[in-house]
Amino acid sequence: MATSFSSPTASGAASGVPIVAGLPMPEFRHITVEPISGACGCEIGGVDLRQPLRPEVLDEIMLAFQHFLVIVFRDQDLTPEQHKAFSRHFGELTELPQAPTYNGDNLMQEVRREAWEPVNVVPSFEHFHTDSPFLPQPPKCIVMRALDCPQWGGDTAFSNAYLVYEHLSDGMKALLDGLQVLYSAKDVWSKNEKLPPEKRLRLRESHGFTEDQLENIQPAVRVHPETGRRALFATTAYFRHFVGWSEEESRALLNYLQSLAQHLHYHCRVKWRKDTLIVWDNRFTLHRGVHDFKHERRHLIRTTVIGERPMGIADLAARPAGERP
Repeated sequence: MATSFSSPTASGAASGVPIVAGLPMPEFRHITVEPISGACGCEIGGVDLRQPLRPEVLDEIMLAFQHFLVIVFRDQDLTPEQHKAFSRHFGELTELPQAPTYNGDNLMQEVRREAWEPVNVVPSFEHFHTDSPFLPQPPKCIVMRALDCPQWGGDTAFSNAYLVYEHLSDGMKALLDGLQVLYSAKDVWSKNEKLPPEKRLRLRESHGFTEDQLENIQPAVRVHPETGRRALFATTAYFRHFVGWSEEESRALLNYLQSLAQHLHYHCRVKWRKDTLIVWDNRFTLHRGVHDFKHERRHLIRTTVIGERPMGIADLAARPAGERP
């Protein structure tokens, strides 16, 4: 279910509807929806993901996903096949070149840190990031479930990239609208091998991706293909430089943009419990794990849904007028 983007001040304020995640709060009749913060994220109740979903329920789940970008379901004791079946409502599943697989299933990945392992064993970035922006079609969303998690800590935090972009000055928007980013994962494995064994990340040992698939140019501002809403798509993970800029110039601008994504008023934070399942929009949010725990196991399993090729401002302008969102 797609909704067109409109200004919250123009629509929400006029109608008296509360603004959440930057837009007027939708109405839900078939599921319960509790926003996690004013910026993004919600918890959904009244749904058993082990069972077939009625069309009207699925429609509202998709509406919540589009609006809140991060949707959370509690107490979902799913088998791997049920996990994949629910994930396919969002699109086609894909494997990733860098993420370790779960139980040898290429369509399921795991994020695992044993109680005795150091913090850095998990590929976790210390800044907010999007997953695999180097791919020609980066993931649309991630569907992740907790098998084991710490009593305290180990949350995942999210930042709404729409709001980051929308709060920029007109001058900065104009600059970013015309920029592209080179993302690359070609050297991830070689860099990892050069580290001491105790500092290496847990990466997938082999994959079938080509060199061309591991490096791509993406727009710095991404446009939602259905609503036309714009979001920042410049992230530190796998970043090389802005096209036509030096690395030093690129890092200066990226560091500023990354500092904005850290602002708490763009965030929600989700506490994991066993059988918590989260779906997040990898296109229009940034995320990071919070490794503030020790001597406890954290084991999350996930599927990855392939996305469309990112649409930038130039791509939007090239569309025939009747096909623009």
